[in-house]
This record gives sequence, C-alpha cells and structure tokens, in this order.
Amino acid sequence: MTTKIKVHGYHIDVFQHVNNARYLEFYEADRWEWMNKRNFISWAIQSNLTMAAVNINVNYIQGVLLGDELTVVTRMDKIGSKSAVCYQQIIRNKAGQSEVVSDAYVTFVFIDNLTNKAIVIDEELREKLESFNSVVDDFIS
Repeated sequence: MTTKIKVHGYHIDVFQHVNNARYLEFYEADRWEWMNKRNFISWAIQSNLTMAAVNINVNYIQGVLLGDELTVVTRMDKIGSKSAVCYQQIIRNKAGQSEVVSDAYVTFVFIDNLTNKAIVIDEELREKLESFNSVVDDFIS
C-alpha cells in the first residue's frame, strides 16, 4: 500500500522541519488505507475485533521539510500467535530520486470487543493478514 503526502505548513514545527510525532500520523494514515483497501476494517467490525498498536519503533533517518513529497509504504512483516508486525517506510521523492527518510516497525494485537482481551490469531485472521502482502511495493526491500 502507498499513501502520497505533500508536506504543508501545518506539518512543520518551530524548527522548520516535520516533528517526530507527525511521522506517526503519516504511518497511521497509510495503515488505515492499507486496511480499507482490503475491506479489513468492516470485516473486523463484523467480527467484534479491534486492532491496537502495542509497540512502535521508528527510525528517523533524514529530516523532512516544507514542500517535500513523500510516499508512505506498508507491508506485513511477521504474524505471531497473538501479535503481528508491519514494516513501514517514508520515502522522499525529489528530483526523480527516492530516498528513505524514516522506517518503522509497528506491533499490534487484536482485541475481542466483548471480552476486552487480546485474542489468539486464528486461521481466518492469519489468512486476512497474509493477504495484505499480495501486492508489495518495490520501495520496500
């Protein structure tokens, strides 16, 4: 999945670059698109499941500035018995070249809305998560 973002003034902080918290918003926007594209959110709602991020590890490689054009890409990295991890990158597209400015690993669990407890990832959920990588962008290596 990819999301295009152009850096606007409201993304910039007093130091004239994109603040680290904005990167989390860029990553989250792409994860929502990633799930929406696969009708995952409606399936999760019908299944009484909530997806919750429990750990985010972000690497800030280069600063992002006003006017930069970014592409956020996401892929599933691994699926465990109770949690899954996706890998994301933010790529700056400048003068015909692409460079990674940040990457992140996001660990998440699924919560049963009726019991409010994390669930074991069953076969149906695992298949849904595995399908997220049916089309992987060339940006992520």
